[in-house]
Amino acid sequence: MSNWCRKTLGILVWVTVTWGAGGVVLAQDEHTGEAPPSERQRVMIASGLGSAVIAAQRPDDAVWLDLEGDDTALALFEPEQRLPVEGALLMLADEGHSAASELLAGLGKRLSSRGWAVMTLGLEAPPYELQQAWRIANADLAEASAEQDAGEGAESVMIDVMDDGEREDLESRYRERVQAMLATASANLGERGYDRVVLVGVGAAAIHLARYAREGNAGEQVWVTPRFYPRDEPGLIDLLAGADSLALLHLYGARDEAARTTARTWSVRLEKAGMDGYRAQPVAVQSPAGARDADALAGRIRSWLTSE
Repeated sequence: MSNWCRKTLGILVWVTVTWGAGGVVLAQDEHTGEAPPSERQRVMIASGLGSAVIAAQRPDDAVWLDLEGDDTALALFEPEQRLPVEGALLMLADEGHSAASELLAGLGKRLSSRGWAVMTLGLEAPPYELQQAWRIANADLAEASAEQDAGEGAESVMIDVMDDGEREDLESRYRERVQAMLATASANLGERGYDRVVLVGVGAAAIHLARYAREGNAGEQVWVTPRFYPRDEPGLIDLLAGADSLALLHLYGARDEAARTTARTWSVRLEKAGMDGYRAQPVAVQSPAGARDADALAGRIRSWLTSE
């Protein structure tokens, strides 16, 4: 898709959403609750993270990344605001947040003024069917564990929302798309002349950064108040330990006792596994971090980047 087509599409979607005074809701038939046939395509385009709308509102910052096939993803790019150039920060938003996330915007503003270029990416939530399958699987495991604790024979009672093949295929496609976004965005920054690219992930973005590092893209990463699906946690240490030469800053809420305990556990286990690039620091921020935490987080990130 050409840049002209993307911008034109973005403008059309922006007009649709703006004039619709509620967009998706008012595009529906008021009697049936379903979108009329003529409106369904526009509703589909404007759904999700609203990338086309964001691109129309910020055409000078928008970068369309070409992924596999006809798929594209929106990135927002802000060049460094002072010299010398320190490098580039590639930031992946928390799950369900767009490239225009207020937290990422706040971090970008503070760090670009210190010589860092900033590129931000949104992170769509996993498909609903996949989230439902994970929830049921977690509930099934919890029930099995409770039955074992009670001395009863545990048999799986998982309700199939989709067969294993469908679930694995859906999960694989979701993960591969996020990895493709990171790889393509990193390549874009390299083409712009940035030799040092540091990845920053907020919340649920952390697991995607861990997988990216494991695929030979270790480098430097910052995790901001990370969180994980229960199914991802057991293998996380092995995933990180297998990422050679990874330098990782883990920022967590100072009042989050569970996160503090996790950081201590990770520190011991990663050191034992031979990874010496892990650093965990408490910060006086919310958990998960929000837009008002940008100052405190930017300060910690700057200090760590300077020390690396």
